[in-house]
Amino acid sequence: MRIAFLSVGNPARRTGGYLYHRELFARLRAQGIHLDEIYAAGASLEAQLAAAPGFVAGFDPTPYDAVVVDALARAVCAPGLDAWRALRPLVALVHELPSVAAGPAQSAAELAYEAPLLRADRLIAVSADGARILSERGVAPERIVVASGGFDRLRMQAAGGNAQAPGGSAQAPGGSAQCAFPVCSAQLRPSSLIPQPSSLTVLCVAQWIARKGVLELAQAWATVARAGWRLELVGELDADPAYAREVRAALAGAPEGSVVLRGAVDDAQLAVAYGAATLFAMPSRYEGYGIAFAEALAHGLPVLGCAVGPVPALVGPEASLLVPPNDVPALAAALARLMDDPALRARMAAAASSRAATLPTWDDCAARFLVAVEAAAGLAGR
Repeated sequence: MRIAFLSVGNPARRTGGYLYHRELFARLRAQGIHLDEIYAAGASLEAQLAAAPGFVAGFDPTPYDAVVVDALARAVCAPGLDAWRALRPLVALVHELPSVAAGPAQSAAELAYEAPLLRADRLIAVSADGARILSERGVAPERIVVASGGFDRLRMQAAGGNAQAPGGSAQAPGGSAQCAFPVCSAQLRPSSLIPQPSSLTVLCVAQWIARKGVLELAQAWATVARAGWRLELVGELDADPAYAREVRAALAGAPEGSVVLRGAVDDAQLAVAYGAATLFAMPSRYEGYGIAFAEALAHGLPVLGCAVGPVPALVGPEASLLVPPNDVPALAAALARLMDDPALRARMAAAASSRAATLPTWDDCAARFLVAVEAAAGLAGR
């Protein structure tokens, strides 16, 4: 089978969506599937609109058995989607609909860009909550397949598995698939990933963007930080410079030495960070699925998050404390409760490990993805 996968942005970035693609495509290629990754433009709406005429005119779907379009590429692909679907089966991979992720400020333009995606032959949602959103947008349930990300990639690497960045024909904008990730500023200095023996760690793995709730976590930490504890922040620090300034200002109010910034790290370093952590906190106000939550559970970490979207179903009630989004006092109170109650943490840690055993693996994700693509291509059962 030959599949074209159309997306935008830089696949070298260490974010949940690109991680999903990397793990999924490595498994598909291992099964002998020919998959061409084509990155049509930068991720911003402006870059997509500028690139759309040339990309739509130049892309030929006919060499492929199916065309899979990342919903993030809605604008650059929108003018061609219906024409491509007339020539080849079309599948939409929906980590999130941008109009939903943007919150109440969604624009009519975003809805218009997304409309052709909703007409795809099959739509892949990454959670049951995502499938619900698609159904509310008028997509028939029989056209929706749920393929959630896995929790086991770091475990595979530790055991010598072959989870790695896929090869193939990935094309990043500007001909570069590399990205540099600054680790931290001089104000908040970096430190080794070797854990300090006397410290207990609250770990957050997230980009510094508003919907991940990093600012609210920083504000809560500034009010409830405990002696012997530290807050460790892993993830891109520069995705939104203005937001990053707000986060740094909030962290400046925390006790000296109580915050460690890692920036974006590789998988080996991330595994060390999970393994050294005491609990996991990420107060996102929106998630498509939440791979970081799943990986935290797999490392036996109690989870502090928000009761939004797919998060409650993913983490379960025994392994988590969930608070309303954007509620700093509630977040601070929950954080303090977890730090002050080792017995509660122990119960939640045991529940986290049990919960992880029920979650899908990356092999499960690849199998579900193929169900959708083969159904669209008319190859199911061959």
